[in-house]
Amino acid sequence: MPSGPGVFFAGDALFIRLRLLGDIVFTIPAVQLFRERYPGTRLHYVVEERFQEMAELIPGVDRVITVPRRRGIAEILDFRRQVRALGIGLVVDLHSGPGSALLAWASGAPLRVGYRTPNRNWAYHRLVERFAHTRPAHSVYNQARLLEAVGVDARSVPAYPPIAPRLLHSSPRLDSLRELRPKVVIHLGAGNRFRDWGEDHFSELVKRLESEKIHAVLFGSSPEEAARAARLGGSPFVHDLSGPLSVSELLSLISMADAYVGADSGPLHLASLTATPLVALYGPNRSEVSGPWRTQAVAIVELEMECRPCSQRSCKYGTIACMRNISTDRVYEAVIPFIH
Repeated sequence: MPSGPGVFFAGDALFIRLRLLGDIVFTIPAVQLFRERYPGTRLHYVVEERFQEMAELIPGVDRVITVPRRRGIAEILDFRRQVRALGIGLVVDLHSGPGSALLAWASGAPLRVGYRTPNRNWAYHRLVERFAHTRPAHSVYNQARLLEAVGVDARSVPAYPPIAPRLLHSSPRLDSLRELRPKVVIHLGAGNRFRDWGEDHFSELVKRLESEKIHAVLFGSSPEEAARAARLGGSPFVHDLSGPLSVSELLSLISMADAYVGADSGPLHLASLTATPLVALYGPNRSEVSGPWRTQAVAIVELEMECRPCSQRSCKYGTIACMRNISTDRVYEAVIPFIH
């Protein structure tokens, strides 16, 4: 139970961030701040089932509660029974979407905190503006600001904590790559066509690296990304690790690389947890809002265009120029300084 001056609640705390991978990573500093302010409070974290492993890696989380991606009345009632048995005194909805707002309300917690929205304020007791007054503000900071409603000072948001060695899971697939030097890990997609650099660019980059005897390790979980990896392979310097990888395996793979290349997506933000240098490609989103939450060994590659940021529902140029006009030369030149 929280104690000391300025106590705002009694009982356990529950954070909700249902998805996605990168957004869950962005909540790690908020968890750290909460832990510093309320060190004796048990902290539960709610995610969709597919992101359970990621949530279980967050330092300071005592228990992960999963919910199905698609939830009906039965699933919501089951969640309510489970949560109300825990004695939750505080819910912080770091997501504040329609689904998470309903879960926050169903928890029955006596204090519920969420973002102010046009139509979901009924779910919360304390509301926080979704964006800081000084925009643009990074998503990590905006999520940490929610904790100010319960007396947490979010003016100085910490960096990500170091990854515990026990979380780096090896496997025979990874062991075969461990001694290869130098090597660059490349994410071949983005999970969103508006952030896709394009197979032609990836092919050119792999060939440039290969010509310098730099190993390229290709990964991606979608069928399209796996097909790309198969087409780009065939060389002793190109290694196909496409297909399912656990979060721990991906962290291990990135940690052993000399550099990481990828667009704004979940794997990039997972890579931000490692010490591996990052070459991050930004198109529709601005890096100052959703860039890697670190300042060391990061090269942001992006174009200045008046249409950025955009909704990622359509492209006024029809060609997704903000991504497709990033030249292979620029990305290659960003990678090379990190090669040892």
